[in-house]
Amino acid sequence: MRDVDLCWRVEAACRHAWPALVEITRGDWSLRFANGRSRRANSANALHATSDLTDEIIAWVEAEYRKRALPPIFRVTRLQGDAIDQQLAASGYEAEGKSLTLYADLPAMPMRHDPDVAITSRADEAWFTAMAHLQGWDADIQAGYSAIVRQIDGDAAFFRLDLDGRPAAMAFSVIHDGIACLESVVSDATRRRQGHGSRLVGALLAWAINQGARGACLQVDADNTPALTLYRGMGFLKDLYPYRYRVKLRD
Repeated sequence: MRDVDLCWRVEAACRHAWPALVEITRGDWSLRFANGRSRRANSANALHATSDLTDEIIAWVEAEYRKRALPPIFRVTRLQGDAIDQQLAASGYEAEGKSLTLYADLPAMPMRHDPDVAITSRADEAWFTAMAHLQGWDADIQAGYSAIVRQIDGDAAFFRLDLDGRPAAMAFSVIHDGIACLESVVSDATRRRQGHGSRLVGALLAWAINQGARGACLQVDADNTPALTLYRGMGFLKDLYPYRYRVKLRD
């Protein structure tokens, strides 16, 4: 399989793992909306490597986001080359953030489950509350996060590693087209460097393998050195493509 094919499969897997509340398409572009929560769920995305960004498409994107009182945001990946990024910069869009897309091949063999990691097919209120506690979120952020996660439609699992009666690490994963996408990996900031993150990611990968997935992916902030160290140590050795956002904050 060519890497470009794998990249677009991973794009689709990540989109299914982090759905928008509303998504509309026009031509080769998809607009995602989630009440302003999360740039990934509130941005315009190209659906193909050959997606053209015309003045008409830019005007449509700007109108749709402003209709919802949101700033127009494009998510720009390296899969389209540099032309779209340069075009948006020339149109007054400012660059924000940089993330990497990592991939790991998975072996075709059964894996032992970590008995201390609880796995459920749905996230209940206790799971959302524990996630918000580990992330340090307020009630509004938790509500926005919960709304997005409840939109997931697919083969999903929610993970929680409890130690001494408290959550030490949490995450969830969604399988699409044979690829498991890891999301919301977090560990207790007061108990880091104790291997909890590695145990949790190991549990996610074991679950994915046992479900028949042959690859795993995730997207991570390019400046998050501790997370990158963890993921590379767990086998995420392929850097597929970076992406960033272009935001128009003023006319």
